[in-house]
Amino acid sequence: MVTSSLLKLDIDGLLGKVERLTGTKLPREVVEVTLEPSLNTLCVRFKKPVGGELGEPAHPQIHLFKDRGTDEITAVELVDMDELLKEA
Repeated sequence: MVTSSLLKLDIDGLLGKVERLTGTKLPREVVEVTLEPSLNTLCVRFKKPVGGELGEPAHPQIHLFKDRGTDEITAVELVDMDELLKEA
């Protein structure tokens, strides 16, 4: 994996890359970031869902999660970050 520490990640830069790859504007208020080095996965939460959330793939390495009631983006999950960082 490229990194094993959140301190070494440019979260804003990653979100910009996600926007370019998916064509989706993401929120910039972040309430939680979780890195799972053993799974090569990063999850960025923008807000807690009110009722529940639904996830869908927006790209092979990107899953967007939306609030079931409002359709607002609540989180993004980046899978296989090594590959994602090579793109765009």
